[in-house]
Amino acid sequence: MNIHQFSAGFQLGDAISQEMLEIKRLLSKEGYHGKIFAENVFSYDRKYAEKLTKANIKPNDVLVYHHSIHSEVLNFVLKFPNRKILIYHNVTPEDFFSGYDLKFSYLLRKGREDLEIIRDQFHHSFAVSNFNLAELKEIGFKHVRLLPLHLNFQKWKDVPKDPKSKSFTQPSFLFVGRIAPNKRQDDLIRFARTWKSKMGNQFSMRMLGFCNPNQQSYMDELNFMIHHLDLTEEVKIISYVDERMLKKIYSESNIFLSMSEHEGFCVPLMEAIFFHLPVVAFAAGAVPETLDQSGILFESKDFESLVPLVDSIFKDSDFRNSIIYSQNLRLNEYLESTSILPLLEVAKP
Repeated sequence: MNIHQFSAGFQLGDAISQEMLEIKRLLSKEGYHGKIFAENVFSYDRKYAEKLTKANIKPNDVLVYHHSIHSEVLNFVLKFPNRKILIYHNVTPEDFFSGYDLKFSYLLRKGREDLEIIRDQFHHSFAVSNFNLAELKEIGFKHVRLLPLHLNFQKWKDVPKDPKSKSFTQPSFLFVGRIAPNKRQDDLIRFARTWKSKMGNQFSMRMLGFCNPNQQSYMDELNFMIHHLDLTEEVKIISYVDERMLKKIYSESNIFLSMSEHEGFCVPLMEAIFFHLPVVAFAAGAVPETLDQSGILFESKDFESLVPLVDSIFKDSDFRNSIIYSQNLRLNEYLESTSILPLLEVAKP
């Protein structure tokens, strides 16, 4: 029996792609074979995933479908009578993109509609967070279960264990995530402008993430803001890096700041915790659940009030250490909660 995984796209730095790779690794340890297929796969990622057209499905194969947007992948999977399992990563509300990318907005709307088809035709369903689980239950999924994301930090084995190894003398803000309207990099820039006006220019902010070429107008808007608000020296957008460079950037940064207004989980929050970065995040979507009483959450984008709070993280070492300590507890608790067994239970005939 093969357990194949499917998604709309595969890109090595993407959270869903990382999850598929980790599931494949864990299944292999249990003696199961299977491949990863996607409609869109960059040529340099094809050693990890294959184009959908390459899939050769046999009668006993199990099909695991990771859903986040409409694509032809769902129609392909539905053609087969095989056991079908959903892993739901959430569909971003279309409204975030309607002013930037009408096609993408349409695919998100269709992705929401696809859930009703999946509900009626799939054998089993999982969600990667309780936030996502609640959405599925609201539209009538009966036996959906939680399957926490499998995070693999083995690739960063030599990260210092002692959080005191990190310097907090000069603020180095970081956000990791797609350059996209729901991630609200524009609000990060507004925060940077408020910080500069109150605290001076001795800081940096890096926003790291891939931008869909069809959403270039949002990137253009961000670049205009950076220039217009006199932040070209302090704020940088970095479009793509490999794992080695990602590790370097996490290691060099000393606070993770998120303004995102929709997250189904948000893996970079956990990555930041792993690298001992205090996390300050807008309390939207699954973010409060992911942090679970750790980090600093804020519910209003009042930057005039947020700046002194963030500044206290740099100036008060006891406050900072308490944040990092609670974050480490959360990360350890989360890593202990993950297991491939729930998936194996429903995959077996």
